Amino acid sequence: MDQWSKSDKKIAKELFELARKRDYANLTNTIQLKSDNLTTPESIWDLRDFLNSKAKEFDQKYDYRYSVLDNVFAGFILEDILTLDEMQRFSKRKQEQIKHILNLFGEIS
Repeated sequence: MDQWSKSDKKIAKELFELARKRDYANLTNTIQLKSDNLTTPESIWDLRDFLNSKAKEFDQKYDYRYSVLDNVFAGFILEDILTLDEMQRFSKRKQEQIKHILNLFGEIS
């Protein structure tokens, strides 16, 4: 099992919360756009279905177990919620682990 240093844990918490904040801001903007078009009963139920889907997505995405956190951060990068530059706050070892995961997806060289 991968070990997380104290400093990497602190950085992880900060970046995790930053990602969540950005993701919720994006979701809020999307909801506002969808809300402007609530003109039929069907559009109301479509919004409900969209929100239910997003709730499931967020529950899966925001998993703060250290055993999967490298994958979570790689996912944030793939979704453009966080950047590789922001990952530079981590130790070199942790950066390499996240980059390795991204390499598996062919996202970086």
